[in-house]
Amino acid sequence: MSTPDQSSPQSRSLKEELAAVLPQGFQCKIRYVHTPPKPCDPLFSTPSGFKAGKTRLASHFLTVSINPSADGGSEHPNGVLVFALEALVYSTKYLTTIFVSKADSTGYLPQQRPSAIKLTTSAFLKWLAEKERQAHPRRKIVISLFARSQSQYLFPGSAENPKKHVLDDRQLIKWWARVLDPIFSKEGARGSDGTQQPQCDGYITVPGYDNSELRSLIPSNTSSTPSTRWHPGHPLIELAETRGMPTDVPPRCLLPRFPDDPKARFMQDLDDEAGIVEETSTTTSPSRRKADKWASIRDLATFWETMAFRQECSSGRLVGFLWLVIRPSTHDLAADTNGNGIGNSESQDSSSTVPSSDPVSFEEKTRAHRNPSPSKPGRKRLTGPIIPRQPRLKGASSSLTKSDLSGMLEFAAIDGLTLTADGYDKAMQTLMHLDFANLAVAGQSTNKWIADVSQIGGVQGEWALEVTGSAKTESAGPTSGGGAAAAQVNDLGGMIRKKRKAEEPVGQDHAGVNGAADEKPAVNVLGGGMIRKKPKKV
Repeated sequence: MSTPDQSSPQSRSLKEELAAVLPQGFQCKIRYVHTPPKPCDPLFSTPSGFKAGKTRLASHFLTVSINPSADGGSEHPNGVLVFALEALVYSTKYLTTIFVSKADSTGYLPQQRPSAIKLTTSAFLKWLAEKERQAHPRRKIVISLFARSQSQYLFPGSAENPKKHVLDDRQLIKWWARVLDPIFSKEGARGSDGTQQPQCDGYITVPGYDNSELRSLIPSNTSSTPSTRWHPGHPLIELAETRGMPTDVPPRCLLPRFPDDPKARFMQDLDDEAGIVEETSTTTSPSRRKADKWASIRDLATFWETMAFRQECSSGRLVGFLWLVIRPSTHDLAADTNGNGIGNSESQDSSSTVPSSDPVSFEEKTRAHRNPSPSKPGRKRLTGPIIPRQPRLKGASSSLTKSDLSGMLEFAAIDGLTLTADGYDKAMQTLMHLDFANLAVAGQSTNKWIADVSQIGGVQGEWALEVTGSAKTESAGPTSGGGAAAAQVNDLGGMIRKKRKAEEPVGQDHAGVNGAADEKPAVNVLGGGMIRKKPKKV
């Protein structure tokens, strides 16, 4: 694989990426923990006759904290957590899926425009996608998520904070569409070196909504670049072709199974109904198991229609499913093909050619699986001396010491804190048992979580990254996450025209009102010339 282009924006660190988009003067601390890729269960069900591809999972968790003290004092030396986002990255030979698992806020970030939470979310997802694209230029990348309104996801007790603004279902779906929109609106054009950037397309699906209703959720300020588009619907057929699957496979093999996904729970109900078990071939209906078909749903259109009456959707709730597909550019394909060599086996997998666009049909593959060729040679019998191997630690290098395995694999301030899978799970469980109901306990919970993660990772001292925004904006809201400006509230009074009340002071400034400085009596007295008297009858 060729060396990544040094002029690419990927060379920027996460701190630099966030500082470039956050408003000028906005100050915060970010703490980023992640795990190295490890083998996991396939994201998609494998149809009969096909071999399941290797899938690797890496977890990424980003937190943002500010100092809420008006004087910037040390009442909360570690700040208070105001936002967090978890993303799971599933990597296969031809496809990388970035799944936004959870995102939540505590409500202690002062309201401002543009929203620091929205900017942080867009920048973090773009940074992850660009990082994956530079590592594996030939892979297709998809950012996937489902939007479901809930009072709290990651911060227990934060729903009791009256300042926390919880969006309803429709607002949340539109918010996530606006979050993803800047990611691909900047793609599809030419980079600083004149090379073609990846082409991106966005998709949105809401069970129970038709295409006309879905278009109302698409951002109206989408870039006019021809290679950047939003579509009502889904890219599941395209992703199946990317994975080398025929387009006529059963729908259960086209849909991904993410954790805590209402779609995945519905799929499990359909599997149980049909007697399909992923772990074993023993089922109540062997013929149906071989076909991998559900009893009542035969295509994706029927699945989405039925989904509108199952899980959360059955109670009238809206659940939006969004995808952002990033395709390799011709420059990336050419650069990777002309590379001088392959660094390792993982890179070799990612640099392999894309599967054929005309794969063997599912029916032909199924028949071949049922009737294998009798002339297939068996395994060659092993002969020769037996050479014993030294025992190795499962999932790790045998050269690691006991202290290296205590929770942290490695630590680099610029790339965040790398934890083992067990250490990452402990960090997430610690967060789930804290309280963010008010500012005082939120500060204590923040200190508790930081201390526990530091202990899990074996880190002594501060490991947060201080970020100061540098983007110039025209917003009049607060510009800092801490200090005196943090106590201000974004004043929209200058954008709203209101009637002047009689008791308001004369000197108060209101935009859009002319002659506001003229005093008027409390009672409106009409002049004599403005009164018409009825003439007397003679």
